[in-house]
Order: sequence, then structure tokens, then C-alpha cells
Amino acid sequence: MGDRHTVQQTLNGLLAKLDDADPDMRYMSLNDLYGVLNNPNSSYLAHDQASATRLAEGLLKALDDQHGDVQNQALKCLGPLVVRLPLEGLRMLLERLSTLTTSQTIDTSVPNTALRVIVTALPRPQLNQQPTSDATTAYSAVSEVLIPRLIGPGPSRRRGSITKGMLEKDPAKGFSSDAIDVVIQVASCFGTLLKERELTALEKAVMSIIDNDTAGTVVTKRALAAISALVVHFSDDQFGIFVSELVERFNSPQLSTVHRRHLVAAVGSLARTVPAKLGPHLPTLAPFIFSAVGEDNLEPKHDDNLRPIPTAA
Repeated sequence: MGDRHTVQQTLNGLLAKLDDADPDMRYMSLNDLYGVLNNPNSSYLAHDQASATRLAEGLLKALDDQHGDVQNQALKCLGPLVVRLPLEGLRMLLERLSTLTTSQTIDTSVPNTALRVIVTALPRPQLNQQPTSDATTAYSAVSEVLIPRLIGPGPSRRRGSITKGMLEKDPAKGFSSDAIDVVIQVASCFGTLLKERELTALEKAVMSIIDNDTAGTVVTKRALAAISALVVHFSDDQFGIFVSELVERFNSPQLSTVHRRHLVAAVGSLARTVPAKLGPHLPTLAPFIFSAVGEDNLEPKHDDNLRPIPTAA
């Protein structure tokens, strides 16, 4: 690959082809773009806000392409692009994609997938090592833009309107398992850098799904996985507060059978993920679990994913 000027000309030519009427041309342009972005000579983009922004805009447009192959190739390009983006460009991309996840007119699985691709590709802290400046910068963008959009609601930058949280229930579509997967990826990649207030806010947003009897089986399972990913990074005090809140839920006079089942599953997830943290709290939680599986609750249950358990002859 040539010098910076040659790379710029190549990128401009590839971006122009993204408007071609032929989907094969759009796909091939993105395929070539992927190669350019992976070349060390494109590293100048980190210091060229205008060029980086044009690239991000081009990929955002390609993500809305009517052809799946073009969309998938655009998703593939996001990984090498985000490690080249200046901080402001990364913030812009995260904000645009997180806003698209609440659209009523497009397939919201695409922007959610794009967010997971970006979070995975960003520099992340390494276990038992001081975070690098690149990892800290990446976390700042996730903290300032993505986490508030996951949690919601918050004041929008435009006209003071309220921005809907990605984890909130949509009246038409219900809860988004794709948005929960974004939480899991954020916790997995940046959990060691998440502030306590961020962990707590994400936990509460996810638990509101587990607390909702209308959440489907798939969504509930993903929410349980998200809680497991978050509590790994809880301090002992924070975990103790979380257990106290579980106890309050178990003791609620309005506790439904479905909700209790979800809470028992949550305790099971904790036992598998953080057994050392859970151990001191077992005397507190065990009575609720034993009560839930007592004789009065051993009737054969019908579930979409479970067959009735036959009683002994």
C-alpha cells in the first residue's frame, strides 16, 4: 500500500462505490475497504477526524443495505475501523448505532450486532495488568455513550426529549435479547473498569427484565447470563446489597409463580458463576429455594422447553 495520499484516494474511491446500484459492486467495495483498514498505512485515520467520519458514515449507510451480504461485510469492516477512529468519531458511531436500536422501521438486530462487534474489537484491559491508555480511552467512550443508552431514560441532546433505554420494553416488540447481549459483551470486555454505579445501574436494568412476568424464555435466559457477567465484578458489599434485594423480591406478597421461578434461576446462575461470593449468603437464600421446590410445588409443570416430569408410580 502506498503513502497516505494514495490511501486517501483509495478510500474515497471505495466510499463512492457504496452508492452503486449493483449490490455486487457495493459488496466488493466493502471487501476492498476491509483490506485497506487492516493495512498499517491506514493508521493515520486516528488523526484525521474528517476522513474517519466519512468512513463511519459510509458503513452506517451500508448497515441499512437491503442485501444481507452487504450488511455482513459492513459489520466486518467495523472491527478494524474502530481501532483507527479518533475518540470523537468513536463516540459518534456508538451514539448513532445505539439510537438505531430503538427504531421502529429497521431490523434492530443489525445495530445491536454492530455494537457488539465494536465493543469486542476495542482495546480492553487485561487481567491483572494496568490498563493501557488505548483501553482507558475506549472505556471512556463506552461509559459516556453506550452505557447511558443501555440504561435509559436520560435527556437527549436534541430538544430535551427523553431517550428510550435499549433494555426497556418496547410496546410493540417487547424486550430485546440483542440489547442484553450488548450488556454481556460490555461486562466481559470492560467489566474491570466499570464503576460501581455503572454496574449497579446495569444490574437494575437487567433485573427489571427478570422481574417482568411477560419476558419470554429466551430473553429471560439472556438476562440471567447478563446478571452473571455483571456480578463477577461486584465488590463484596455490592454483592451483599444485591442479595438483600433478592430477599426482598422473594418476600414480596405480590410474588407470582413465574417471578419466583425466575428468581430461583437467578440464584442458580450466581451459584455457577460466583460460588465464593454466594457462599456466605447461602443461609439467607437457601430457605427460599427449599420453599420453592417443596412438596406443594412438585406438581408436573408444562413449559415451552420442558416436558412434564412424571410422578412415581
